[in-house]
Amino acid sequence: MTPWHRNEYILKGVFLGLWVFFALQVPAGPAAWVDIAWVVGWVCAGLLVGLLAGTALQLARGVRPWHNWLAFPLLVLLESPTFVYGGITLGLVVGVLSGTPGAEPWAGPLAATFGLTFEQIKHQDPAGGWLGYCAAAGALLGFALYRFRQVEDSRWRFWAGLLAAAALVYLAGEYIQKLPNLDTPEARFNLGVYILLGLPFFYLLTFCGEAEESEVEIMVLCAGLGVGLNLMGFANKFPGIGPAAAFLVPLTLYFVYATRLMPELVTFKHTLRGYSYMNLGRLALAVRFFRRALELDPKSALANQGLATLHNNLTLAQIDADPALVESLDFSLCLDRATALLMPPTPPPTRDQRGEAERFLDLVERKKPAYLARVDYLRAISFMHAKEYDHAADALSRLLNPETPGYHPVVRKRVLFDAWDIALRLHPKMVERLGWDELNKPGRRIEAIAATERKLAAEPSHPAAKEYRTMLYAQLQEGEFISAMATGLPTDFAYEYVEQMGLALLDDADPDRRERGMGYLRIAGRGLPDRAPGLFAALAKVHEKHGDGEGARRAYEWAKQAGLAVGPRNLARDQRAHYHDALRKLADMADQRGDPESAIADLRQYLEDGGPAALDTYKRLADMYGKAGDALNGLLMTETGLTYDSTDAALLRKKDSFYYSVEPEKLEKVKDRVAKWFDVNYCVRKAMSVLNAKDGGVELLDWATHLSRVAAIVKPQSNGVRLVAARVLLRRGERDAGLQMLEDMREGEKGSGEEQEAWYNGTKLLGQLYLDELNRPDLALKCFLDFKEFHKSGADTLYQIGRCYEATGDVGGAVKFYGAVTAYEGHALYWDAKDALKRLGKG
Repeated sequence: MTPWHRNEYILKGVFLGLWVFFALQVPAGPAAWVDIAWVVGWVCAGLLVGLLAGTALQLARGVRPWHNWLAFPLLVLLESPTFVYGGITLGLVVGVLSGTPGAEPWAGPLAATFGLTFEQIKHQDPAGGWLGYCAAAGALLGFALYRFRQVEDSRWRFWAGLLAAAALVYLAGEYIQKLPNLDTPEARFNLGVYILLGLPFFYLLTFCGEAEESEVEIMVLCAGLGVGLNLMGFANKFPGIGPAAAFLVPLTLYFVYATRLMPELVTFKHTLRGYSYMNLGRLALAVRFFRRALELDPKSALANQGLATLHNNLTLAQIDADPALVESLDFSLCLDRATALLMPPTPPPTRDQRGEAERFLDLVERKKPAYLARVDYLRAISFMHAKEYDHAADALSRLLNPETPGYHPVVRKRVLFDAWDIALRLHPKMVERLGWDELNKPGRRIEAIAATERKLAAEPSHPAAKEYRTMLYAQLQEGEFISAMATGLPTDFAYEYVEQMGLALLDDADPDRRERGMGYLRIAGRGLPDRAPGLFAALAKVHEKHGDGEGARRAYEWAKQAGLAVGPRNLARDQRAHYHDALRKLADMADQRGDPESAIADLRQYLEDGGPAALDTYKRLADMYGKAGDALNGLLMTETGLTYDSTDAALLRKKDSFYYSVEPEKLEKVKDRVAKWFDVNYCVRKAMSVLNAKDGGVELLDWATHLSRVAAIVKPQSNGVRLVAARVLLRRGERDAGLQMLEDMREGEKGSGEEQEAWYNGTKLLGQLYLDELNRPDLALKCFLDFKEFHKSGADTLYQIGRCYEATGDVGGAVKFYGAVTAYEGHALYWDAKDALKRLGKG
């Protein structure tokens, strides 16, 4: 904001201060209307003088009212803020001062001129000496409004202004009646009327001011409206609403005006100023106001039309006469002006038109190099009109070359199709010098395709563009596309169109045409990532059909990479199926060439990305890990597969194989990680079954030894593991070690479930060793008595207890337990117990 903007706000504040000063001194009764008319009359007279001065100024500038009777008064208001502010303020000062007691010598004769007396225009002074205070307070208020206007956040200004207006209305309603001479309804009514009479003048100051109107001014207006209505007893007219009526009207007006009307009015004021300065020939200022209007409302048709009209009528003489204008111009519109000169309604352009256009092109080239591409395009047209075809061809060739430095990419794209159209079709001399040879240069065809696609996007039925599309794609080589990808994937490219071209050639009997179709599909796959897995899968099937295994592998790999790039779970269902199929195919191919690691990677990716054939994949992964010599991971895949089908025969065989193949040393290093899935119970059960085999040889014993060893690594304190380990030691002849392990287990916790059963079985085995090998029937008795508590104990246990008692010389105990065995007549030990009783003399 400028210093004058600050002065405007201060003058607005002074106006408010003087108006309030006089409002507070309006006498009650009918005489008040004479005083009011006197002051308002002087304000109107000051406004009239200001408008006359503004009119004279516009006439001196060459503006005539008969050119536009409606716009002329608005123009005078907007372009004469100094005169309007001065006239209104000066008129108010005269009206206020003329009613003060000291003004009678000169105000009396002045009043007599209008048939009035000084007593009729004299103000009452309730407090005396308020004039200076009101004027100073008004100036301070104006400065405060100026600072409030400088707040950048318009939303903050809006809500703060709304609250401030409401607060002012409330405070006036509560406290203004306490002022002297305002204790009667009539006095308050007159004060309210006078405040309302001042609002139009304040709005006029706001409207014609150079500072943009904002929430600040409407806040003051609505606050004044609310105060005036409150003083006039407006709330009494609506008893159902009560005091809220004085709030609702101004706050509603504030909201509607600030959000709906004010933005359009501010834009209109800037646009009107732009037209005014354009008519006066002050083009730099006109451009500034038009641009400000378009900043506020980019869709303003009036402002856009004004800016375009200014540039379309622009001459170099005007630019030369106003050096500051160059920095304000819209150079795109300058090029529109050059275009109009070079392509008149009745071509060709004259020499003078070409010369004028060339000077505009030189100006833009110097001042705005970003438009160089459009400058070269228009310059080529100028050369063609001048029949300087070699120069025109040079300019076009420079424009068509993607490596030409200095071009702004966006500007170049806008003229590229038209440039190619001239070079390939429109002008025979340019076709002769450029033509299809220019198109065959590196990078040109891809750019021509992009220009064509942009043209078709803007004009789908453009006949030349449709013809170019057919020809350009038919000539496109895959290598050209790959070269273009060095700077990124081409965006203005019809990948769907290329896809259809490729699919049409896939089954062609001609190998060359078929290869061309596959090339199109490879291009389409790069540009259509969501459909790429299916496109590359189709390529792979063509390669497989014609016995090209390596080609198929590459295509499946592209399908895999395309799926990973998009995200397998983001693919459509059919594309996800192609992606999963590619992973399985790649795994098969890797297996066939003896590369289990690659097969494993593809199969694991398949599972990770939600492949549906999980059980079969785990089987294959187990096989691949087996081929790779990784028994632990093979075992993991086997165990995971068994969670899908615990009875699968193939997986159960693999389980036997992998548990036998696990290396204890490797297992020791990773035992904490594998403990959650390593099946220790399987190792125990399998080892027990091997040890229980009647025809078990050395190989089976080695198997049981291995299983006990790996199980002990994962769960060394398990009763089942220790029982198996003890039995293995005993079978291998390491009797002392086996005995010690059984004794250690017996001293430990029984546990529950399978652990408890293993503890009891170990106790029973220990008792047998004590009794049959170590001749310690006393220790054996304790073991068998403990085992007797186990729910699986029976006549066998009773018989062994009887033997223990007999061996320790306790005949009574022996007879008791042998007798208990004879209760089981069908038991295998029945007759042995009978013989023992006879031997003890009890038979």
